[in-house]
Amino acid sequence: MFIAAVVLTGATVLGNSFIHWRWVKPVEFLALLAMTLIASRLKVKLPGINGSMSVNLPFLLITAIRLGSTGSLPVAALAALVQSVPTAKKRTTLVQALFNAATITNAVAVASFVFSFASDRGLVLPLATAAAGAAFFLANTLPIAIVLWLAEGERPIRMWFGMARLSAPYYTLSAGVAAIVCQATQFALWGEALALLPLMYAIYTSYRGYFAPAAEALLAAASKPMGRVAPDASSAKAAVN
Repeated sequence: MFIAAVVLTGATVLGNSFIHWRWVKPVEFLALLAMTLIASRLKVKLPGINGSMSVNLPFLLITAIRLGSTGSLPVAALAALVQSVPTAKKRTTLVQALFNAATITNAVAVASFVFSFASDRGLVLPLATAAAGAAFFLANTLPIAIVLWLAEGERPIRMWFGMARLSAPYYTLSAGVAAIVCQATQFALWGEALALLPLMYAIYTSYRGYFAPAAEALLAAASKPMGRVAPDASSAKAAVN
């Protein structure tokens, strides 16, 4: 029921964006879409959590700022679906893909609303972007913690703090990068965002190099024979961004 509610909410806000669609920045839209999709395939496995983290957040924030809710939500939904494309090592179910897409779509919608709300009340662009990044963080991580609690029996508060501890630096960096890019040219043109791809790839390799040994150590420890059989967290069907 919770997953259905999240998916229905995502479908509603996405449908509303199509109803109010205005094709005013086609080149910028397509450029940001392409870069966001590329970044969505750069995923890092977080240790101790049944899921991974993509490095597409700066592009999602820039899209939310540049295109608003109507233009950014289709980008968010497509990015989430591309992010959910299974790899040879891990399969993704349809339910996981839909939940991921809806969660990211909802998070971008919340971030776009918060940015517009803050900007309309005179908040400078860097602070408005920081507020949007914080809103995205909460709207993205809280549903994940809840679904892990419902599907795997994880403690939701403990799980959320674990995700926050691992991903908060990346969210902070992403909001800062988005604010710098947008502030540099007073809402940057799409071409300036192209320079983010090498930066985000460097962040991806850094995170992967840091977390991969820890994830492998946890997997090796879980595979060792124990006196009693422990639940296999890797078999859970929860969808995590």
